[in-house]
Amino acid sequence: MPPLESNGGSPEVTLTADKASLLRSGLSEFEGSVVVTQGDQRLSAESLSYEKADERVRVDAESLFQSKEMVVRSRTADLYLGRETGVFMDTEFTLIDSAARGNAERLELLGETRARLDAVEYTSCAPGHEDWVLKASRVHLDRDEGLGSARNARLHFAGVPILYLPYFQFPIDDRRRSGFLFPTLGESSKTGLDLRWPFYLNLAPNYDAQLIPRYMSKRGVQLGGELRYLLPGNYGRGEVYGEHLPDDDVAQRDRSFLEYEHGGLLSDRLALEANYAEVSDLEYFEDLGGRINLSALTHLERRAHLTYQAPAAYTVKMTVQDFQTLDPTVINTEQPYRRLPQITFDTLTQRRLWATRAGFSGEYVNFDGDDVVEGQRVALVPYLRTVVDKSAWYATGQLDLHHTEYKLSNTSGGTDNDLQRSLPVLSAESGLRFDRVTDSGMLQTLEPRAMYLYAPYREQDDFPVFDSGEPDFDIVQLFARNRFSGTDRISDANQITGAVTTRLLDPDSGLARISATFGQILRFDPSQVSLPDSEPPDEGATDVLAAAEVKYSKYLSTSATVQWSPSDSEFNRFATGLKYRRDGRRFEAAYRYRRDILEQSDVLAAFPVGGRWDVIGRWRYSLADNSTIESLAGFEYETCCWTARATWRRYISSTRGDYDSGVYLQLELKGLGAIGSGFQDLLDSQNEYRE
Repeated sequence: MPPLESNGGSPEVTLTADKASLLRSGLSEFEGSVVVTQGDQRLSAESLSYEKADERVRVDAESLFQSKEMVVRSRTADLYLGRETGVFMDTEFTLIDSAARGNAERLELLGETRARLDAVEYTSCAPGHEDWVLKASRVHLDRDEGLGSARNARLHFAGVPILYLPYFQFPIDDRRRSGFLFPTLGESSKTGLDLRWPFYLNLAPNYDAQLIPRYMSKRGVQLGGELRYLLPGNYGRGEVYGEHLPDDDVAQRDRSFLEYEHGGLLSDRLALEANYAEVSDLEYFEDLGGRINLSALTHLERRAHLTYQAPAAYTVKMTVQDFQTLDPTVINTEQPYRRLPQITFDTLTQRRLWATRAGFSGEYVNFDGDDVVEGQRVALVPYLRTVVDKSAWYATGQLDLHHTEYKLSNTSGGTDNDLQRSLPVLSAESGLRFDRVTDSGMLQTLEPRAMYLYAPYREQDDFPVFDSGEPDFDIVQLFARNRFSGTDRISDANQITGAVTTRLLDPDSGLARISATFGQILRFDPSQVSLPDSEPPDEGATDVLAAAEVKYSKYLSTSATVQWSPSDSEFNRFATGLKYRRDGRRFEAAYRYRRDILEQSDVLAAFPVGGRWDVIGRWRYSLADNSTIESLAGFEYETCCWTARATWRRYISSTRGDYDSGVYLQLELKGLGAIGSGFQDLLDSQNEYRE
């Protein structure tokens, strides 16, 4: 028969059936494949009655209700379509967006966006697999607020109740909501049983907070907190984090940690970055951890950094910097200096004359320390820079005039407190670019380059060492214009550097299948400038440096770096690594060697075993000391609706070489949340192998 349409609702109601009977004015009964539709809602049953005046549908048989949010199968139903209200009895429901399902004795629609369920059971497991079930006496859902609430909630896992809450709220969309987050659970030799249960506070759209109580069976109860804020526009964002443990049961004292970070604009040209960190005692991170990558810190930095930039004109920076030293073996003379303040100025002309631009860098720093030589330093560096860059070749040159002055204090008797140094530095660099197509269709490039560097010798042994150091000799240092970092030492030089880089590019995948660089410095004169307790390099050829990488595919690659001494005919440094990552499989193996310093191996593997198991392991070993630096082993078991993870980790947790070990557990109930921390958190927190 043709459909019956209503003219009293919006959107309109359409009914189709095999048979229809009009009992009285406005009341009809429909039988046989009855379908009622209104907008995106659809109700189907074998029979039902319909009152046109109220747009009321009553079903005394099994029915199926469908909308874009849910599917409900019920024994009886009573709906007011115009008001979008109604009651379903003895229901089974499926939530489409979350791929979850459940049943309820009574499901009541309270309008377009609200619902109430009585005697509810809810799970994300497939039918016939109730591995976990959340049961509640009553549940309210409010899509306008994006919030649900449950009373007398019991969480069952594998048929065993593991959690009871008389009342709790939970989000039903991705809007931020105040409330408890899922707890994390672990165990370590330093803290014992370690339980955290954060409470999230949604204070405003642009700031929020967390309260993080933490129970440690060996230490006591710690209270932590975090506040995040976002200022309008680009004017800044920041985070404050703190922890306080009153009367540590082991250390027998109060312990705390505070950290603050901020970054943003004060105006269109003025930017501010600031960070501050302070800990109550030197062993805090070793004992309490909290963040895995903080366990072996040696210093905490406090810094405020202002940058004023006039586009295409100049840049001014001011920094105030201090450190808290955590390593008790660091003596005063080895501690970093406070900068109170440091001011730098940089400018470079935009216009060029014969491909040459003029620039200037200036710096003022006041270095402050404890029971050490202190002082002020002014560095002025005007320079000329020439750059010519063509498709097949390039050439650059730069001439600097370094002028540095010191005004020192807290020096020993007979020491000159006013020092100065002036010297020019000249460098010239050029390179060629060749390419060809190989017989296999790949593009091969060859890029030889050379740089000449000259700086005359100036006596600098009486100069303090506020911020200078000598970086590792690597590919980058081949073309450095000063052998030292910082400004306190400027190396004398009369040398030429040569290097060549080659690449083999795959035009189909875009991968650089092979890339390699080789280089060496030839010193015409021995260098005389050095840091205290170090020897300057002799004349002649330096060690040969080489770095290479081979990518067999986008999943598999190998790499190596080499420092070879021609005079000794042996390696001073060697590192190699193999990496494979694909479809959840990960394998990395590395070997690192530095003569008379270290020799280490590092193996990491993560891969699926069977259909549901994943395993992970990592072993970092010192071949020089015949000892393990870090070991980690874990597994993951995943089903359609839950995942369990367990990890054991033993690692060096202090600068003294002390070990800590811990067990980390995580249970993730899909569609509900996760309890604990899994091995992926540990894996992501560890730095990948680098030379």
